[in-house]
Amino acid sequence: MDVMKEIEQIEDHRVEANKEYDLADIIFLTIAAVLCGATGWKAINIFGEAQLDWLRQYRPFSNGIPTRHSIGRIIRGVKAESMMSCFINFSNTLRERDGKEHISFDGKVACGSKHGDNVAALQLMTAMVVDNGLIIRQKETSTKTNEIPVMQSMLKHMDIEN
Repeated sequence: MDVMKEIEQIEDHRVEANKEYDLADIIFLTIAAVLCGATGWKAINIFGEAQLDWLRQYRPFSNGIPTRHSIGRIIRGVKAESMMSCFINFSNTLRERDGKEHISFDGKVACGSKHGDNVAALQLMTAMVVDNGLIIRQKETSTKTNEIPVMQSMLKHMDIEN
């Protein structure tokens, strides 16, 4: 049930010569900073510099904290699917630890995500474990649609029984 083990599984697509900073270090830094209120690369860098001793309790950070530009470049290079998979796997380990639980599905449109006539609003179907509030799967839908077929599709790809 260690989120670090899941983070370490995220594939690093950088060229070996460009790996001055460990990917798992940077992902951990970013998650910790965002959970503490950081809203941009500069804030993540400032958090990292201020909390380096604490961060090193969990990861080596052998070369210290990268610049805000490097943090942004490194994180932008991570595939969103890899990050989603990491968190889903971690959420599933928490869910499995607790035994059988009720899973709720809900479709939502993200307010403010529509931009003009060319960019439609973001629409998501979310599966959540009700008892602990963990989101275990999300799927983007192209249009406002009947939620039942989307939910059925999501269930096929979830590792659940009974």
